[in-house]
Amino acid sequence: MDLHENTSSVAPFRLTVITPAGPTFLDNPFPAGSPFPYNFDSAHPTFPSSFSYQGFYPIPPNLKTTEQYSWNLGIQRQVTPSLFVSGTYVGTHLIHTWTAIDLNPGLFIPGNCLPGQYGLTAPGPCSQSSNVNQRRLLNLTNPTAPNVNTLGTMTQLDDGGTQSYNGLLLSARLRLGQRVNLDGNYTWSHCIGLPITTLTNIGGAYPHQPYQNNGPNDRRLDMGDCTSTVFIGSLDRRHIGNITMVATTPKYPPGSWLQRVASTWTFSTIFQTYSGQPLSAQIGSDQAYNGVGAGQGAIPIPQRPNQLIANVTASNRGEGCLPAPCVSWYNPAGFGLPAPGTYGNIGIGTLRSPGFWEWDQTISRRFQIAEGRQIEFRAEAFNVTNSVRLGNPETYFSSGNFGRILCSAASSSPTGCNTTPTSPSGGPRVLQFALKYLF
Repeated sequence: MDLHENTSSVAPFRLTVITPAGPTFLDNPFPAGSPFPYNFDSAHPTFPSSFSYQGFYPIPPNLKTTEQYSWNLGIQRQVTPSLFVSGTYVGTHLIHTWTAIDLNPGLFIPGNCLPGQYGLTAPGPCSQSSNVNQRRLLNLTNPTAPNVNTLGTMTQLDDGGTQSYNGLLLSARLRLGQRVNLDGNYTWSHCIGLPITTLTNIGGAYPHQPYQNNGPNDRRLDMGDCTSTVFIGSLDRRHIGNITMVATTPKYPPGSWLQRVASTWTFSTIFQTYSGQPLSAQIGSDQAYNGVGAGQGAIPIPQRPNQLIANVTASNRGEGCLPAPCVSWYNPAGFGLPAPGTYGNIGIGTLRSPGFWEWDQTISRRFQIAEGRQIEFRAEAFNVTNSVRLGNPETYFSSGNFGRILCSAASSSPTGCNTTPTSPSGGPRVLQFALKYLF
C-alpha cells in the first residue's frame, strides 16, 4: 500500500482529477456526469497535474524482488570435557536491493544569465535553487514541448543495489565443575554495499536515498560500508565481543559462619564491547543544484562534502571542547564544500562513531528460613564502572558543531545531538535491589 501511496495520484494511474460541486453520495457519486469511459488520445497525451512541475514516481514494470543468499561453514571441537570451542564463517549476499534515482534532475549550467533565461527574473548565476525545474533534464531536452512545465522530479525505484557481508565468529565455553560457567564470543566482520531505501513511499518526507550523482551508471559513488539509512547505521560493526560468566560459591557445612555468610552466592557477569558504527557526512544543502532531495522531503539531502586531508580525526579526539557539553571527534577543517554543480569526494559510511563497552553485574542468593520457604536477595548493577559512553558526532557539515559529540550513547534526542543512540544502554550506573519470598 505504501509503495503506491504517491504513484496512485500520478500518471499512468491517474488520468484526470474531478472535483464534484456540492454534496456527493454513494448512490450518485458523479452528479456532474460520469468520467467513464475516459477517452485517451495516445497521439496527444497529457500529463494530469493540478500544479506546475509536479513530481512523478514511476515504478519499473520489471522491478525485481530483493534476493538474499546466505552460507556458513563451522568447525567445532570439544578440546577437554570442560572446554568447547568453535569457529564459524558467515556470509550473506543481497541483490536487487531497492533505492531510488531521479530520472529528471536539474542540470548545472555554469556562468551568469540574463532575465528570462532558465526561469530567472533578474541577472545572476544560471543555476540557482529557485530555477531547478527550468533546468531539469527533460525540460532542457525539449523546452518547447507541450506541457513541459508539468514535469518536475521523477523519482524511480531502482533495484540495482547490492550488499555483501562476511564475518568470522569465534566462540568458547568453559565449565569448571558445577560452579563456574564462562562463555565468550568475538565477531570480526565487514559489510559493504549501497544504502537501502528503508521506506517504499519514495515521494514522501522520508529518508529515501537517490544516488547523489543521479544515475544507475554511477552507483559506485554511493558504495560503502553498509548503513541502514543514508546517514547512519549499525550494519557494519567490525568488532563485537561478549563475555558472560555465572559463578556460584560452594555450599559450606551447615551451622558454620561460612555457611551463613558465603554459601551459594551466585555472581552473574555480562561484559560487552563493540567498535563504532559507520556514519556519513552530509552538506545539508543542494550544492550540486540538481534538486534531488531538496523538493522531495529527503532527510537529509543526499550530498556529501569533500575530504581535504587524509586524516580527519581531531587532534584532541575524546577531549572536552567549548561550549560544554562537547567532545571533539573529527576535525572540521578536514572537510570542505565541493564546487557548485559538483559532488563531494567522501563516500558513504566513511566516518565512525565511538566504540562501546559495558560491564553489568548481578549478585543473588536464596536464604532458607523454614522448610519450603525461602527469601531470595538480588542486586543488579548496570554500567558498574559508571563510565561515560559517547554518542555519535554531528555529521551535518553546515552545523557549527560538525565533528563534535554533544550527547552520550544513551541520549534519545537532546537538542543539537545526532539522535540515533549508539547502543541499547550506555546510561549512568544503575543499581537495583530486590527481595523475593518463595513458598
